[in-house]
Amino acid sequence: MLELRELYQELILDHNRNPRHCYVMENPSRKAEGFNPLCGDQLSLYIKVEQDKVIDASFTGKGCAISTASASLMTELVIGKT
Repeated sequence: MLELRELYQELILDHNRNPRHCYVMENPSRKAEGFNPLCGDQLSLYIKVEQDKVIDASFTGKGCAISTASASLMTELVIGKT
């Protein structure tokens, strides 16, 4: 079980240090803002949709390692989905 925990920790640290798709998207199809007043995390999410498929996703903001890593992972996962 320790190996799995270490893998998750490495994944979170990697996505926090080198977030994927972290930029302000020009002309997104949709934009959402999020703010957590309890911890101060603040994110803007952008997606571009064509023919009912997400062709691009990005985010900007500031927050903890979990918040940044989650946004980075999410953008990677939704690209290409309907």
